[in-house]
Amino acid sequence: MAEFLGSHNIIRQNGDCEYRYWEMFTDTYAIQYGEGLYCFLLEGKKRALLIDTGYGRGDFPNIIERLTSKPIDVVNTHGHWDHTGGNAWFKKVHMHAESVNGAKRAFSRLDPAWWENMPYPDYEIAVIDDGYVFDLGERKVECIHTPAHHKGSLTFLDHGQRLLFPGDEFDAGQAALPDISAVPAFLENMKKLKARESEYDFIIPQHNGGPITKRYIDYFIQNAQDIIDGKPHPAPLNDAPGAGYAKDSGRVRSRLWHASIVYVDK
Repeated sequence: MAEFLGSHNIIRQNGDCEYRYWEMFTDTYAIQYGEGLYCFLLEGKKRALLIDTGYGRGDFPNIIERLTSKPIDVVNTHGHWDHTGGNAWFKKVHMHAESVNGAKRAFSRLDPAWWENMPYPDYEIAVIDDGYVFDLGERKVECIHTPAHHKGSLTFLDHGQRLLFPGDEFDAGQAALPDISAVPAFLENMKKLKARESEYDFIIPQHNGGPITKRYIDYFIQNAQDIIDGKPHPAPLNDAPGAGYAKDSGRVRSRLWHASIVYVDK
């Protein structure tokens, strides 16, 4: 595994994945961990914005240090550990109120040496909500509350580069919802983003590749409405990028075009 020079001491763990990073759009960097988990770094004239911190493993903080020397605002799309695990590298992290309780809850037991090496295990949480704007200097990024995958989900509209970052609300593989009761909220979220489609050109999710076309939103709207109307479009559960769902998980998939919605049908 490649070594990155930087100011942060790194504790290696079994199972650490490789990082890849590149400039996706002007002053907009993708940081990929493993095969399908992304964080994004957006630079303005005065500040930078880090959208999610992934698991925070390996050389993550040194990669961020390499990409920008500007002061960084850190924000989470939602409160799941694969998006908040690296928060403790930073003094302060922004998130929605509904993400606070879960943001420090790991999926499994942490390596004690790795956690003890984190500089800010009790990092400050700044609660934000719909309409909050990060002003990076000639580049403003607006928060849009889109709760369905997670009650604290935030989508970020980058007015500077005309990009939309929806977190885990949907990606090229699927919209992963907790159960069928979340479908109406998901539909309203998609309609909200559709109403603002003149403000962005590309969608960049946190999983399974991107950018993706705005056409996904049209098909997600129709698919969600069909599920609500009792007319889903059944498809094999694992027949999509990055699915990884166990057959006995109780989940089902409704796929219209490439826009799949996965949920527990109860």
